[in-house]
Amino acid sequence: MTERSVSGDLSLAGSETPPVTVADPEDVFLQTESVSGDLRLTDVEYVFTNQSVESVDDEASARTTLTPGEDAYVEFGGVDGDLTVEGAGDVFVPADAAAGGLDAVGAENVYRADGPESPRVLDVVTNGWKQTATAADPDEGVYVTGAKHEVSVKKVRTAIDVYVVGYDHEVEISGREAAVNVHFVGRDNTVSVGPYLSASVESDAGFDNALEEAPYPVEDLIEQTKSEATRTFGRHKIIYQRPASDEDWCPNCGEPADAIVERHQMEAFFLLGYPLKVYDRSTNPARECEHCSPNTTRVELNRDERREILG
Repeated sequence: MTERSVSGDLSLAGSETPPVTVADPEDVFLQTESVSGDLRLTDVEYVFTNQSVESVDDEASARTTLTPGEDAYVEFGGVDGDLTVEGAGDVFVPADAAAGGLDAVGAENVYRADGPESPRVLDVVTNGWKQTATAADPDEGVYVTGAKHEVSVKKVRTAIDVYVVGYDHEVEISGREAAVNVHFVGRDNTVSVGPYLSASVESDAGFDNALEEAPYPVEDLIEQTKSEATRTFGRHKIIYQRPASDEDWCPNCGEPADAIVERHQMEAFFLLGYPLKVYDRSTNPARECEHCSPNTTRVELNRDERREILG
């Protein structure tokens, strides 16, 4: 039998003789397919998992016992057999982490939710403590494991999955016309998405996790402002839009909306941008939102970017 204490974090990468016991770590983070046998958790505080919790057979005597000074990270293929974790704080167990059963004896709380199948290919993968990463034009998605990661992914143009395992992560996603599917295993994590993306939490095994969606910019629905429309001389009929105030629901399509504009019409004699004489004007302007407006942005450039390029 081997017994060893490790100062700082412990990383299990497949070199230890199973069965393996990790004793008294602060927190434990597992990756998918990290344990080929059973995973037993004894007297831990919180368990966050996508796997079903069930009783497993009596464990064999440990051949390797490791005591880390801080956290333990179980890598892909990290334990070729059974793993027992004793006396940990939080333990994070994503989908397919253990090929065998998952048992949690004496856990203070277990937070479980059905999760997706393990992804095979990802654009961004981070693991550990206080990691940072940036990427652009992803095809598949993001997987973060550990604590306090800062990840930024830009120019998302196709549907992606975001897997967040651990705590205190901040993931920012920006792009256009794509869906972002979020899966949480842990606590106190935030995924922020830009206004031109749709996003949803597909699974949440934990608490105090947040998906923050930026509101659609009302400026993108304005094809022409009043000041732009009145830059003329003589008698003209003009059309312009301006933001509608104190509206949460679109009266045109009935959808809850971030951005609602009023479409105004005016016929007048203009001089230096001022209507000297008004012949006709709309008194009940039509209203439209990001769901029903023909000016909703569905291109790669926003209104200001298009103007900058086109002049």
